[in-house]
Amino acid sequence: MDGTARILRRFVGATIITSVALLIVNFIILGVWIFGGMNGSHSPGQVVRNVAEGLRYNGSYTLDKEAGKLLRQNNAWAMLLDRDGRAVWSFDMPDEVPRSYSLADVAKFSRHYLQNYPVTVWERDGGLVVVGFPQDSVAKYQFSFPVDWVSGLPFRSAVLVAGNLALTLLLSLFIGSRLVKSIAPLIRGIHALAEERSEYVEPKGVLSGLAASINNASLLMQRKNDKLKARDEARSNWISGISHDIRTPLSIMLGYASELEESEAVPPEQRHKAGIIRHQGEMLRSLVSDLNLVSMLEYEMQPLHLKPIRLSALVRLIASEFLNRGWDDKYTLEWIVRDEQLKIYGDEKLLVRALANLMQNSINHNPNGCHIVLETKGDCEVGSIVVSDDGKGVPAGDIPELLELPYSSKRKRPAQNGHGLGLPMAASIAKAHRGRLIVTSDSGEGFHAEMVLPILRN
Repeated sequence: MDGTARILRRFVGATIITSVALLIVNFIILGVWIFGGMNGSHSPGQVVRNVAEGLRYNGSYTLDKEAGKLLRQNNAWAMLLDRDGRAVWSFDMPDEVPRSYSLADVAKFSRHYLQNYPVTVWERDGGLVVVGFPQDSVAKYQFSFPVDWVSGLPFRSAVLVAGNLALTLLLSLFIGSRLVKSIAPLIRGIHALAEERSEYVEPKGVLSGLAASINNASLLMQRKNDKLKARDEARSNWISGISHDIRTPLSIMLGYASELEESEAVPPEQRHKAGIIRHQGEMLRSLVSDLNLVSMLEYEMQPLHLKPIRLSALVRLIASEFLNRGWDDKYTLEWIVRDEQLKIYGDEKLLVRALANLMQNSINHNPNGCHIVLETKGDCEVGSIVVSDDGKGVPAGDIPELLELPYSSKRKRPAQNGHGLGLPMAASIAKAHRGRLIVTSDSGEGFHAEMVLPILRN
């Protein structure tokens, strides 16, 4: 459910950020509108101020051109009231507007309207400048607030913002939980597909199409896995059955071939042919055994008989086996033991088989002879057995292919010498021991194979 929680957190965070951003933008826009309307160049306050400043007295009152132009642009009229309330100067003043006012009249229209004309006043030397605007062009409102209410406005604003944030959070949690509730089954289905498990997601809601796709993919994957499992079991059983069926007649054939090869009553030419039959039969028996072992390792069906093994003893055992077979003089063998006490936990029979394959690989691919080195080394984490030679080597680009089975689709060409099971088998045995086989080589630079295995700590 980690994916579900992550989606919910991101959804809530995005909702809060969006809401706060919108709130800030709204405040900015509102402020711009309010202050722009109050302090614009053609606002009532600015107009009456410009008129008051543009009104001159030189024996009589005159208005400069800029102030007059401003009044005409706003379709406004103006007058100047003296201390007694009489209009001593006017500009485009309507006929229905009185020319004389009492103190009470001035008090009324300075805050509200004069004959339904919205007016604005400005005090100057010589009296009071009054500017009137066309009816229904300017709205005038008067508000009165207690001082304690105004002083508490910041706190109320903070409470309002906090309330909006809380409401936004609740709404986002509600919407997010509904969304997660519909997405959670899809997430489980996707995780199941990634782990190659079958999962059914009930198709409902706006994501029903995606749920149906997940169900279809799960069904196809299950069918494919069933087919692969049946095919693998059939191949493993076939190899095991063939191995069993061939073993008995092959043993009889090898027995008779050996008798004919060793019988003095048989002519030398026939004894030689019997020896060829025996040799080829032994190769066939080895091939069947290798196929069976590789198949068991590939499908993790090969039982491991694990015990503590010293790497030094393993190297000496391999060296003695090859030397006792009748070592050809064109091959030289050297073994180097770095640490006599280095141990691993493994199946001795399988490890001997893997190292024998690596040794035989050096012999098979260097018919003119080479120097072979068996070496052990290790550290506090892993131990290694290295089989290397100074033979002709192989191109570095061919190494990944050599570790694949002979007829794998990853191979571009079949094995050239032998049946090609030696290196893949050694790699499979190393993998079965939670290790790995590292192969390095290049043309003319020899062949280096290192089996890395976890060590057994005391």
